[in-house]
Amino acid sequence: MVTASRSLDRGMTLVEIMITLVISSIIAASTFMFFAGQQRIYETQTKVLNIQQNLWAAMEVVSRYTRAAGGGMFECVRPASFANSTTMNGARLQSALPSPGPLSASLAQRPATGLRAFDPCTTAMQWIPPLWIVNNSENDAALNVATDTDILTVAFGNRTSGTDVDAMLGLNLVGTDDPISLAGTLTGAMFRPWEFILLLDTPDWGYGTDPTVDRGCTMFQITGDPTTGILLPHASVAGPNGMAWNPSGNVPAMLPAGGYTGASAGVRNFGALTWVTFFIRQVGNGAPNLMMQQRHLGCASMTGGQPGDPQILAEGVEDLQVSFACDTGKLALYDLTALNGNLDEGTNDVNRRLDEWWNNVPNDNLPLPNTNGFCNLPTAVRLTLVARTLTPDDMIDAVATGNGPLDVEDHRYNSPRPTDQFRRRVLTTTVFPRNNKPL
Repeated sequence: MVTASRSLDRGMTLVEIMITLVISSIIAASTFMFFAGQQRIYETQTKVLNIQQNLWAAMEVVSRYTRAAGGGMFECVRPASFANSTTMNGARLQSALPSPGPLSASLAQRPATGLRAFDPCTTAMQWIPPLWIVNNSENDAALNVATDTDILTVAFGNRTSGTDVDAMLGLNLVGTDDPISLAGTLTGAMFRPWEFILLLDTPDWGYGTDPTVDRGCTMFQITGDPTTGILLPHASVAGPNGMAWNPSGNVPAMLPAGGYTGASAGVRNFGALTWVTFFIRQVGNGAPNLMMQQRHLGCASMTGGQPGDPQILAEGVEDLQVSFACDTGKLALYDLTALNGNLDEGTNDVNRRLDEWWNNVPNDNLPLPNTNGFCNLPTAVRLTLVARTLTPDDMIDAVATGNGPLDVEDHRYNSPRPTDQFRRRVLTTTVFPRNNKPL
């Protein structure tokens, strides 16, 4: 008997092949979409990491300079309790003209405290304050400073001796064109040619004596031979950077009343001058940058065309905000016993009993000298940097999410708030300047 058998190699039907292809396509497409999404997330996180690294590096530099502000300027900056000094009345660390206002006007109102020095650009006396803040600056066509960002300038001496007076003045100095020599012999180990010295009077000035005594604190650049005891033969000589810091004639405003006379006049080694400005530059629709300018290498303005032209410190940083605090006390004006050691923060800006911070809330103007809460020797400085990615992220729907610039400290954006597709990161740190402490 013959039986029939089914063929075992019959294969797949067309329907089975089509089903297999559809399932495989779905799996392949899902896999591709998964890895494409992961790639976009990786690229986004890389961009965010880059701006975070920019923030960390930039904050390290700005905070380090701020912490060193005032080095070598011991007793050359009046503390808040001595704000009624007859010679430094009105000294403050923020531009006297409140912002908003013309940026050129704010930059012209440098605080009248710190060091007296010759300005080679204007051939007149200038002040070099240890800290100088221009709050909520307006844009300027020449500087391209981003609107409503702060400008911070710090100054200090490198290789300063850290002492009050290193040598006594050999001859009286009643005019800035007088020679400067030292009393006795000098080995030259303390002073170096082309570095700076400070002339001071009454070395015992301090909390225990008359606060109205003006120490002078006039800065000159050494052009003589320190080994012979001659620091300044006195002729206006351009230093290595081409700047003549010593006037060839007499500039009376650079000296305190009566000049430097008698056995109390002394010389302090100041070392090399560091004078640096930090600000945000925004040119058109380009990426904002945190700029750093060595002010002492060019003329005493932010537009100096000398080697002091601003350099980029960090890309993508769109905001710099600077607030500061003073322990103004809660009981009495200029009463050191009333200081409670706290830096209270709030919104009460009338009597400073609840808020000892400035520039932390809108319309937070400095009080006038000789009034409660006046501050020109801050206990703490708070620095805030905001950075954004250099390119927009199309994963962000600017309209739906309301993503945009951030309100920081007293910087507020008007309504309607701007929106964009940039990712942002904020970094804040509080610095306690080492040299802004009383005796």
